[in-house]
Amino acid sequence: MIGYTAIFLGGLFIIVGLGVILYFIAIWFKANEKFQIDMARQGNFIVALLMVYFIFYGFVANVYGKSIGEDILFTYKILFNPRSWFSIFILMVIVIFLIIRETFFEYGIRNSIMLTPFIVGMAWIWYWFIVDFDITVIPLYFIRFEAYLSIISILGINLITAIIAAILKQIYKEFIKTTKELIIKEV
Repeated sequence: MIGYTAIFLGGLFIIVGLGVILYFIAIWFKANEKFQIDMARQGNFIVALLMVYFIFYGFVANVYGKSIGEDILFTYKILFNPRSWFSIFILMVIVIFLIIRETFFEYGIRNSIMLTPFIVGMAWIWYWFIVDFDITVIPLYFIRFEAYLSIISILGINLITAIIAAILKQIYKEFIKTTKELIIKEV
């Protein structure tokens, strides 16, 4: 049995490794002047991925422990369980962070949609650490109805939260604009 420290360190190793690979790919594309990746813009998405891995799944690990078993694959069981209802709030806060940090809310909504397959992939990684490494989980995952219910619930939560956060961000921008206009008129 692997401890939670090993799970966190393994996940950190995977995420940092992917970041290094993306960095070298960006350098290679920039050297060839074919394609450029703005790493500053992707930084918000990478931070959101780290938050999902460490905060969202860390909360799930603290609530359920190793008894979660196969349920970690089907995230809707975690999200809508009264025992771990706070996980929906954590996921919403992560998506709100992603939207607020983007300059254009369209990019934030796009990133919140792109977050869905990564959440599913992280569920597989956690399953492999908690239960056992078995690659056949991936094709078996897409056969079951619960998988599509999980994907739709994650996508729905992410999209609804992203749209609400984008609307609130626009309202806040308008408020700041009118406040600045009032201050300028008073002076």
